[in-house]
This record gives sequence, C-alpha cells and structure tokens, in this order.
Amino acid sequence: MEKAIFGTVFEFFRLAILSLVLGVNTSAFAQKQAAKGAEAQGRLVLAINEGAAGSFNAMEIVFRYEEFRPVLEKALGAPVPLVAVRSAKDLRNGVATGLYTLVMSRPADVLAEAIRDHGFQAVVSAKEPAYALFIVNRDSPLKTIADIRGKSIVTPDRYAYMWRIANAMMRDNSISLEKERVRNMGDQAAIGWSMETRFFDVGVVSSTSGVGRGWEKGGGRVLARSREVPNTSIIASPKISDAQIQRLRATLVGLETTESGAAILKKIGVNGFRETSSQTFLDLLKWLGDLEAGKE
Repeated sequence: MEKAIFGTVFEFFRLAILSLVLGVNTSAFAQKQAAKGAEAQGRLVLAINEGAAGSFNAMEIVFRYEEFRPVLEKALGAPVPLVAVRSAKDLRNGVATGLYTLVMSRPADVLAEAIRDHGFQAVVSAKEPAYALFIVNRDSPLKTIADIRGKSIVTPDRYAYMWRIANAMMRDNSISLEKERVRNMGDQAAIGWSMETRFFDVGVVSSTSGVGRGWEKGGGRVLARSREVPNTSIIASPKISDAQIQRLRATLVGLETTESGAAILKKIGVNGFRETSSQTFLDLLKWLGDLEAGKE
C-alpha cells in the first residue's frame, strides 16, 4: 500500500516538473512565434532586454511590463506585442532582420548599433543615467584605475555592455584589458559576492545593478566611475512615423506627472523618462569602439 502511494506521489511530481519545463520552453517558443506573426502582419513589436543587471526571466519581464504596453499602444494607435529578449545576440539579429520595431534596453550599445546600421531613431532614456563602476573592498590599497594593472579583475561576460565600457576606460588609461588577469561572470550579483569574499582585487558592475546601488552603502569603495551612459532607452525603427515617435516621446516623458503613470514607472523600475538624441548613442559607440562589433 505504502509502495503504491509513494509511486503515485512520485509520478505526480514527475509530471509536475515535466509540465513546468514544457511550460517554460513553450513560453519562449510562443514569444518568438508571436513576434514573427506580428512582423508578417506589419504590426509593431516591442523587444525588451534588461541586460546582465536584470534578474527577471522572460515570463516575469512580460508580466512586469504588461501595464506599460497599453501606454505605448495608445500613443502609437496600434497593438504592441511584447517580447522579452535575454540574449544580446538574439536582440541584434531581431533588429537586423526587422523582427522588432521598438526596442527597450538597459544596455545601450545594441541600440547604438541599431541607430547606426539600421536607421532606428532614439525616443527616450531613463532620467537616471548609468555608469560602469570599478569596485574594490574598503581596505584595498588601490587608489585609481591606473593601479589595477597586474591585479585580478572580475567583469561581466566578454563583449557585454559593462565589459565594453570597462575596456574603453582601461584603454583610455593605457591599460589593455586583454593583457590583464580577467575572469568573466554573467551574473553581476555573483561579481559582488566574489568581491565580498575577496576572490578578486577589482570588480566591474553597473551602477543600476543591485551590487552597484549598494556597494558603497555596504562599506565598499568605488575606485573609478565611467562617463555617463544612457540607461533603459527606447528606440524606434523606420517603420514608425515621425508623428508616432513624437506622440510616443511626449507620452513617456509625461508619465511621471500622473499618479497612474508614476505607478507604471515604478513597476518597471524607471523613475521617469527624458528625451534623448540619436547622436548620444552614436557618440557612445564611437567611444566604445567596435571590438569585433561587440558581439556575444
């Protein structure tokens, strides 16, 4: 009897786990098919990428931005399906093939490439700018970025946005990232933990990440801070008219002035939007350098 009950329980959990796995895979497949279907019908598609600093999976991102979507639809006068794109490589491919007509991303390098290579236009960026931070522990003997030569460094993945910024900063200080002792990690929280446990001398994180926001409050030091770079920006493809872009820009900049708009902004983790120019992104790309086009 007990054996039969155990077998039933085991089978229940096996099926539950299988259903969960299939659900995740089906969700990802459904998102891709929805984007392709929308493209075929000439509809607008918003791709969202939160970069390595984000901690939400694809399904959570779609739910997180669900109340933001009607704001876009009202301003543009058309349905706007959402697609969460975690991979920078997939985002680049979707932009290049015309799969996405709107792109919202924390990392700005992919957006800059879309503006330069595919005729996209900048719409808005978050009012809060972003920075790459070189972090050290409080008692570190390092004083400036010039001191990191020969030290152990942990950065986000190779060619990731913050990696590219770190590379540019080091280049400007006559240090080659390629010649230093560097370890790459995809999760910025893991970088923070590695620094706290003193596995490395220096870490590189985004100021918008949990580690970046809390490092100094927790007693750590910021050794160097990058130039200001765009954060959580939206760009639009040539398929969207100038009139639509103007309406969208005005709507997004004005969101923080209403209680309901402020609530939507809070849910997506933005304190407000400001108008931004395409030239800002082109200047950023020139500073970063192509590096093999920054590909993942």
